[in-house]
Amino acid sequence: MFYLYNSDEARTLLDSYIQTADQYDDRGNSRTLGGTSPQSAGYEVVQFMEPPSLRIVRESQDGPEEVTVTIPGIICDKTLPPVYSLASHKFEHVRYLRQFIRLTGLGSENFKKECDMFKHFESHFRQAPGVNNLEGFDFGQFEGNVCAALHARYFTERRFVRGQSNIPFGPEIDPNDALAAAQGTKFIRIEDNVVQYSKKVVTDNGRVQYEPLSPAEFKEGDIVEATGTFVAYPERKRGDYVLVFALRSLTMLSSATREAAKVKLKLKTEVDERKAARRKKVKRPTAGSLKRRYISYGAPSALQDKMRLDGQDEMRLDG
Repeated sequence: MFYLYNSDEARTLLDSYIQTADQYDDRGNSRTLGGTSPQSAGYEVVQFMEPPSLRIVRESQDGPEEVTVTIPGIICDKTLPPVYSLASHKFEHVRYLRQFIRLTGLGSENFKKECDMFKHFESHFRQAPGVNNLEGFDFGQFEGNVCAALHARYFTERRFVRGQSNIPFGPEIDPNDALAAAQGTKFIRIEDNVVQYSKKVVTDNGRVQYEPLSPAEFKEGDIVEATGTFVAYPERKRGDYVLVFALRSLTMLSSATREAAKVKLKLKTEVDERKAARRKKVKRPTAGSLKRRYISYGAPSALQDKMRLDGQDEMRLDG
């Protein structure tokens, strides 16, 4: 991961969170990715018009509901708010602005099992009516280990969601109004673009609750729980789709391993600096001024006199 980061400790903590999450569901309608099978759970791929997409839904007491799943992991890459400024307000640049997170298990077998479920969701979309070709997931690897990646764009093109209202940005996302200024008339922020950030807190009586947390607090090496949905967006060719694991929320589970590495690095740096100071004992300067010997240009006066007399004798001999 990074210098002095205890990967074994982080992997053990992650395994504990995954095993606990598979046993207990404390996130309402969300289910763990590893504990979800779209074929056996009666999930259905449904087409939506605003924005145009295919989504997995299930029946609930209040009617059809989009399926969300959670996956614990260790942050190995991220692009998260706040956004302080933008490099450009051009349409193509603003269109693809997004908040992104990549998770790894650093070799955890439990995490690998969670990620094995992605192929089942891909298969569920491929079998949906009207899908001729589906571009599936390719999350890449981190240090040779499997990953899962989620993202959510900051904006949706307004032409695709004429009937929806804009959701303003909060200061924890857009403190300098950089995103608001780039929104213009062609973009809108809807629920698909909203990501909730929180931390999991266990009270003294064992009750689990979630408290808001600034997205700036999430760092590489933190153990988190990401909540996402599966959305397939149409490509230009009819029947072609690209499947996305859309980020809906990010919850801090533990930053202890990352913070411990930071403390170790600070202590090591201080020790190294003290050792270096002891090795480099230099005598302090004491003299205030220093005389310097210069080269004298021209001949000394005695030599000049001798040269002058010798010249006169030569003149007399010639005469």
